[in-house]
Amino acid sequence: LAAPSRVCHFKMPILSGSNYDYGAHARFFCTPIPVDADPACFPPGEAKATILHLRESLVQQKETILDQRETIRELTAKLTLCEGLGQNSPHYPSVGGHRSDGGHSSNHQGTDKHVTPEDLTSSPEQMERMLQALKERLENLQVSSMRKLFQFSPKSPDAFQISFPMRTNYMYGRVKKTLLQEIFALTLCLWIKAGVGPGLGTPFSYSAPGQANELVLIEWGNNPMELLIDDKSVTLPLSLGDGNRHHVCVTWSTRDGQWEAYQDGVQRGSGINLSPWHPIKPGGVFILGQEQDTLGGRFDATQSFVGEMSDVHMWSHVLTASDIYSLASCDSHLRGDVIAWSKTEVELHGGWHQLNAFL
Repeated sequence: LAAPSRVCHFKMPILSGSNYDYGAHARFFCTPIPVDADPACFPPGEAKATILHLRESLVQQKETILDQRETIRELTAKLTLCEGLGQNSPHYPSVGGHRSDGGHSSNHQGTDKHVTPEDLTSSPEQMERMLQALKERLENLQVSSMRKLFQFSPKSPDAFQISFPMRTNYMYGRVKKTLLQEIFALTLCLWIKAGVGPGLGTPFSYSAPGQANELVLIEWGNNPMELLIDDKSVTLPLSLGDGNRHHVCVTWSTRDGQWEAYQDGVQRGSGINLSPWHPIKPGGVFILGQEQDTLGGRFDATQSFVGEMSDVHMWSHVLTASDIYSLASCDSHLRGDVIAWSKTEVELHGGWHQLNAFL
């Protein structure tokens, strides 16, 4: 409890018959004031509510700071990798605002700031500004990478994309090649941009004799994306519906049914027991943009792909994480030994659109 306040009064005692001079100093005496009469004291209920409110504000501020720290660390790590890759690549000498001479360009207008551990103790407002600067650097890095890709290989035969503007059961692409023998591992990679509407649909499917869902990549309705092997499925923790282009890779091996999922060069998920010890059967049909209910046909419009895709490659082995990152960073031109993206290898059906390159 608060101690009683005191009030001090001036008192100039007057003594009859005395001419005593007090000089310039007045005399005081103090009397206590009850707590409930002191205007500086809050009522108990109001004080408690104020304390609780302040405590909640501090907790929320602490959580915000922790979230921002983690986001800054993730963005900084990704930028360091991307910009380092740009510096070391002979094809992309200026990715991320860096020059091959070790200097820095000024295209970020003062926002290209590297984050240090000391920065992570800054105020929420400063951390918010740092987050915005990091996001701008990422956006500039993405745009620069894509421009460099097509600047250095504008006439490449595989520098094209295909577009599915609507859901149909007749627009699709058919890969001319098929599997000539069983494979016991695989890597499937492609660039994707989702269209409008719920769910991505089926960007890729492979049906084999006796099994329509031998290998399928599908995102149906509001469900997450799934990888199917021999009609068994796992959920892939990918997020592709933001309207941006994303590089997607999935790997799988018969050994324990081990699988991995990558988005933009970063592993997002992995697991085991997806059709273990089941080899992918030969003699099937590869279809882009549709899910097959029979060998090479009986498409369902509700499961069709809407959006754009490019650089579809498939290997008969598991690529390393480094190889996948290089593909996503446009620093590698590895071509699949099962499917290699080329205009001459894909048959177009149903009036879909083919563009020379995505910009």
